[in-house]
Amino acid sequence: MSQSDHSDMRIGCPECEATVNASVPPGPGIDDESESNRLQGTEASCRNCGHELELYYY
Repeated sequence: MSQSDHSDMRIGCPECEATVNASVPPGPGIDDESESNRLQGTEASCRNCGHELELYYY
């Protein structure tokens, strides 16, 4: 089996409360000494109702 660098997340859809499975790639994290703490984002869609979710991470 291959391993992925992505973190799998399960999030509740705000429209229909179904569980949405999303995958977020690793970010650099928050470093107090770095000036480049950039918020990154990705999208996921609910398979039940089609609602689009935006996920943000560092």
